[in-house]
Amino acid sequence: MKQKSLFLLLFIALLLTSCMSMALRSVGAYREHNSVSFFSNGNKTVAYIPMVHVGKKEFYADTKSKVDSLQRNGYIVFMESVRVKDSLTAPQKDTLRRKIRYLLGVDLNRNGYLDSVNGTFMGRKFKNKEGLTNQPKYHKMGVDTIKGRIEDVPMNVLLKAYEDQYGKIALSNCDFETSFDQKYSCPRQVNNWMKEFVLGYRNRYLAAAIIDENNQKIAVMYGAMHYGGLLEELTKTDSTWTERKDLYRKQ
Repeated sequence: MKQKSLFLLLFIALLLTSCMSMALRSVGAYREHNSVSFFSNGNKTVAYIPMVHVGKKEFYADTKSKVDSLQRNGYIVFMESVRVKDSLTAPQKDTLRRKIRYLLGVDLNRNGYLDSVNGTFMGRKFKNKEGLTNQPKYHKMGVDTIKGRIEDVPMNVLLKAYEDQYGKIALSNCDFETSFDQKYSCPRQVNNWMKEFVLGYRNRYLAAAIIDENNQKIAVMYGAMHYGGLLEELTKTDSTWTERKDLYRKQ
């Protein structure tokens, strides 16, 4: 997969470089076309639609075209979203948001990565010369959200799994005194958050959902970084899962 995911990878890649445009280009944000990959075990077939969470309007229009085609061919769509489903109190929401900021090193803006009104990307000044936009909602990309569904792990569940393994995150005075609209520079000590939880934990969950699904055709709309890990998780339970390049032009 040449196209890399923007999801959370950017919290590392973009914050380590001053050239955001170059970093965005390297993860596929300026692409105008999407590329679907397929893998199958002979019984079920997965069409993997790699997503970027900030991209060009043409990219999302092309994605919609591919989603429409796949659904006409009998695929249901599994979607990516770590949105919290549980009812949390205001203090619980605040603590969750601060702990996630601690793990990521940057605050997750509820309105999207790109703020076109204030001219910022992930809180940093950004000249949007090529008309990038936040990823549209799934129904605007043609997803049948009645048949399809979110198959992902909510952020509070991921955080609990992390703390169960590594212990409770002890937020410092710096964490509480730094507002969400300020640059975050508090001390951090993070253990394998990206590899084990943002990627690995969610890949295992998604693989289990695919295995349990009755429909034989499943389209997965996830960040591209999950592709290899998902296929690896599927082959752990069934070694016949393999990429099917012969299906690329048949859908």
